[in-house]
Amino acid sequence: MSSRLNNNPFERRQVMKVNQEKSRPLPPWMSRMRAQWVEETVSETVKADNCLFGVIIGPGGSTMKELQVKYNIRVLVPRKGSKDEPIIVEGKDKTLVKDAVLRIKALIAEEKERRRVTTPVSQTLCIPKALHGKVIGLKGQNIRPVTQALKIKIKFPNKNDNSDEVTLTGLPDQVDQGISRLLNLVTRFPPCRG
Repeated sequence: MSSRLNNNPFERRQVMKVNQEKSRPLPPWMSRMRAQWVEETVSETVKADNCLFGVIIGPGGSTMKELQVKYNIRVLVPRKGSKDEPIIVEGKDKTLVKDAVLRIKALIAEEKERRRVTTPVSQTLCIPKALHGKVIGLKGQNIRPVTQALKIKIKFPNKNDNSDEVTLTGLPDQVDQGISRLLNLVTRFPPCRG
C-alpha cells in the first residue's frame, strides 16, 4: 500500500512542498548580527513625491551612495511607481540619521524650487477691452519690449471677443514682472468713458 501512495503524483507533490518549506536555521553568529542590527538601528522616514526620488538616487545611484558613505546609513527608496511610500533612512547613530534626513529634505526642497522656477506658468490679467489697443501700441511698440525683455508671451483676446482677459505665459518670475509692467502701461492711460 505504501508503494501505491508514492506513485500517486498528488501525494508526492504534497510531500515535496512540506520538505521545501523547511529552511535551514541561520548560524548563531549571523542571527546575533541580525539581532544586534535590529536592536541598534535608528530609522526615520521622509515623505516625497515619486517624481523626486531620482534626486535622492542621483545619476547611477551616486547621490544615494554618497549619503550612505558620508553618514554611515542605509537609504531605502521605494520602487518607481509606488504610491505614498516614504524614503526610509536607517543607521546606528541617531545624530547621523537625523543629519542625513535633513540633507535629503534639503535636496528635495532644492529640486522643488528648481522645478518651480523653470516650469512655465500662465496667468490671466483683466484689462478693459477699450485699453487693449493703447496697451499694445502702434504695431506693438508698447508691448514688444516687454515680451522680448522678459521672454514671455502675452495673448490679447481677438477683436470680435468682448473679453477683458489678457494671458501671460512664461517663467514665474518673468510673468510676475510682465504683469507689473502691463499694469504700469494701463495706469498711463486715462480711464475710458463708456
